[in-house]
Amino acid sequence: AFGLDSRDPENLKSGNSDVIILMDMDGKTGSVKLVSVYRDTCMDIGKGTLRKANAAYANGGPKQAVRMLNENLDMEIDDYIAATWKRDRKSVADAVNILGGVDLEVTKNEFRYINAFITETVKSTGIGSHQLKTTGMQHLDGVQAVAYCRLRLMDSDFKRTERQQKVLRLVLEKAKKADMATLNNLMVTILPQTATSIETDDLFAVMKNILKLHITETHGFPSEYVCEKSGGADYVFPDDLERNVKELHEFLYNTEDYNPSGYVLRTSEAIEEKKNRGKKKETRQEEEKQAEQAQDQSETAQTETENGIPEMETESETEETEPETTELEDAEE
Repeated sequence: AFGLDSRDPENLKSGNSDVIILMDMDGKTGSVKLVSVYRDTCMDIGKGTLRKANAAYANGGPKQAVRMLNENLDMEIDDYIAATWKRDRKSVADAVNILGGVDLEVTKNEFRYINAFITETVKSTGIGSHQLKTTGMQHLDGVQAVAYCRLRLMDSDFKRTERQQKVLRLVLEKAKKADMATLNNLMVTILPQTATSIETDDLFAVMKNILKLHITETHGFPSEYVCEKSGGADYVFPDDLERNVKELHEFLYNTEDYNPSGYVLRTSEAIEEKKNRGKKKETRQEEEKQAEQAQDQSETAQTETENGIPEMETESETEETEPETTELEDAEE
C-alpha cells in the first residue's frame, strides 16, 4: 500500500510515496502482518540509482515502486493500492468517517501539534472537523485521524509509522463490527479515489470475509539502520541490507536461514559505499570548518596584539597588589 504526498491529487501515478506498507495476508487463517518501509530508506530505485525509497513512485509510478520493493527485498508483490489524503482523493478521511471514527489516546506531545495538522487537513480535504481540547482518550473523526497519522515533528518518522499502523488496526476492528450496508458504502466511496491493481471482485471477497481478518504483528524496515546525511539529504541506511532482508523474510514468512539474492548482496555493498562516502564528506567538511574557526581565532588574536590590547595580568602583577591590601587592613586595625 502506498500513501502519496502528491501535489496533484487527481494524478495517482506520481508523487512521493511517503507511506509504504507491505501487507501479507493468510487466506486460511485471516492473519495479517504489516511492515512499514521507512520512506527515507536508501534503496536502488531503478537502474542502480540509490535514492530514498519514497522517490521510486515519483520517478516511475506504482510499477517502479513495486519493482523496487521486489528487487531490494526479494519480494514477490502481486498487487498494490495507492491513495492520498488531499482534496478529491481523501480516501483515508472518508473511510474513517464512514466507519464512525476511531478511539485512541493522544499524548501531551502529540496534542501540542495535532491541532495545527487538523486545520491544515481541513483545508486540504475540504472535510469539516474541529480541534481537540485536551489530551487523553479521544474519539477521532476522519480528518483528526489523518492528522494523527501525519504527526512526526515531536519525535520521528519511525514513530509516525507506528501511529499509522495503530490507526490501520483500529479501522480494521471498526470495519469488522460494521454491517454490510456500511461496508458496501465504504467500498463504493473509497475505491474510485484509489489507484489499484486489485480486481474489484477480489476486494469484495475480502470484505465478505472481513470477520476472519486480524492484524497479528507489525514491523518496520529496516529493523537495523543508521541515520546519516548523504548529498545534503537525511537517509535511513540499512545496517547491512542483506541481514535486514533475512530478518524481513523470517518475520513475514517464518523463513529461517534465508539466503538473499545476488541483487540484494550487490545493492547492500553499494548502499554501504554510499553511506561511507557521505561520512567521509561530512568529516571533511567538519575538519574544514574547524580549520576556518581556528584561523579566525588566530587572526583575531593577532589583530588584538597589534592594536595594543593589554594582556591578562600575570602572576607577578597580582603579587604587587598584595602589600596594598595589607596596608589597608593595618589601617583598619
